[in-house]
Amino acid sequence: MKTWIVVVNRCEAKIFEHGNNRSADVQFVTKLANPRGRLKAQDINADKPGSFVSGFTNHGTGREKIDSPTEHVAQEFAKQVSDFLYDSSQQHLFEELILIAEPQFLGRLRGLLNKEVRQCIVQEIAKDLVSAATVTDLKDRLWPSSDLRSATI
Repeated sequence: MKTWIVVVNRCEAKIFEHGNNRSADVQFVTKLANPRGRLKAQDINADKPGSFVSGFTNHGTGREKIDSPTEHVAQEFAKQVSDFLYDSSQQHLFEELILIAEPQFLGRLRGLLNKEVRQCIVQEIAKDLVSAATVTDLKDRLWPSSDLRSATI
């Protein structure tokens, strides 16, 4: 049984694979990048015209909740990751998922995942560990005495 470990934040996603036996390697699968995730709101909108909110509507305050540009970029990337995981599940590339994401991004991603993909999730960890440079680093931080920790690289 293949388990994918998805380590993600608003800037990038790293995907690793681990078999279900003690001697299985943890291997890097792929990386999805979102360079716009590092930008500040003013840099994202630098080439767009200003926004206008009408003063009068029939909907109470006259203002609708508008996501910030950085939230919009994060939402787009969460959709990209969600679509990638769905496509991968359709190709039977994994049976189980471990999601490790910064807390806010985990919520965004969880809301976009297809029911079929959500059913594959065996563990969620609300931490930003994308900067974990290596497989060993990741294993040391998350599973200090588990099967993943003792797996060979």
